[in-house]
Amino acid sequence: MTLALLLILLIGNSLLYRSLLNPIVIQTGLWLMYYFIFWYNQAYFSVNLDDIAPFIGLSCLGFSLGGLICWGLYQKVIPEITIAEPLDDDTLLVKNLSLFYPIVLLSLALTLPMVLKEVGQFSWGDIQELRNTLVENDGKRFGLYGLIQTLSSVYLVLLLTHTSFSWRNGILLGAFLVYTYLLGSRGQLIFFVVPLAYDLLWKNKISARQAILGSLMLISLIVLITIGRASDFSGESIIPMLLTYSVASLPALSLASIDPVPYWGYYTFRVVWLWIGRLGFNIPVAPVISEWISTPLPTNTYSYLKPYYMDFGMIGVFVIPLLLGFGYNLLYFRAKRFHITSCYLLGFLIYALLMQPIEEQYFRWLTNWFYIVLVMFFLKKVEIKWFDTK
Repeated sequence: MTLALLLILLIGNSLLYRSLLNPIVIQTGLWLMYYFIFWYNQAYFSVNLDDIAPFIGLSCLGFSLGGLICWGLYQKVIPEITIAEPLDDDTLLVKNLSLFYPIVLLSLALTLPMVLKEVGQFSWGDIQELRNTLVENDGKRFGLYGLIQTLSSVYLVLLLTHTSFSWRNGILLGAFLVYTYLLGSRGQLIFFVVPLAYDLLWKNKISARQAILGSLMLISLIVLITIGRASDFSGESIIPMLLTYSVASLPALSLASIDPVPYWGYYTFRVVWLWIGRLGFNIPVAPVISEWISTPLPTNTYSYLKPYYMDFGMIGVFVIPLLLGFGYNLLYFRAKRFHITSCYLLGFLIYALLMQPIEEQYFRWLTNWFYIVLVMFFLKKVEIKWFDTK
């Protein structure tokens, strides 16, 4: 039943939108691939397809329905409007990117020695030890490092999609990759590569073949990093290890106990309650790092559905993806009308979409999304005259 639903959704979405860059098509294809991987490896888990099928079916149906509602509004209700922001009108953006180049390079140059001092050496063991230290206590020590890494990713994606590659770009890219390596962050590497590839595809600067080849190289690199982080790696453990980081999330969610939440949206709107708590209100905040559970493969990832399921049950598994699907297609159609800000924001959100089977990057990343939108708006809209020589 779930397989038939996923196939119908994938075929229907593909025929409706006629683009592999459409986020609704990508989402359906992603979960269909998840379904097949889990089906082929059911023997490794204590749950079966029937246990996780409601999560896959309801979330994908909601996501596709949200996209369909948005498509219907754009076709029938929302009037055709002229957006004074064509895709090729990037003069101000290119100027600001050039002006901020030394600032981004300097921020990396100043923090790299700090990270090196904490790591001690370039060995993967030392890097992993630092990584474990930074993410302790809900990742409070990761704050400054993570913010610089995220904003540098945003800047580099915009820079590399708007300018031709040069030695200046190469220096900044090299510094960023070394910085990312020292922090041992697979997620931030994906956050940089996925939007870059998506935007280059959107602007026809790379082919689908090049994107596929790059994706395979990225997956291979992530697999090597994952293997390197395992202290007890052996040939027999590679498949269970990869399954733990790919499809163990929904089995874990189906086995997780649902305790009463202290208030509405405790998990879903964690960042909002965190902001309110900083104003002086005594509000308990959900931990960002989940507890480990045996599926029997050990994992502490529960997919992007965990907070919605914990807060609202199966209604949340359907309704929140419905809202997300609407939002994704809204950005997609605005991007097709050559709204440049929507185009690049969609690229960054594709990262969150591809991370759906692993972790929640929507509401948990609210602060980061605010920073990302602010940076893009600033670079695109604000004319800086500090360095003008006229």
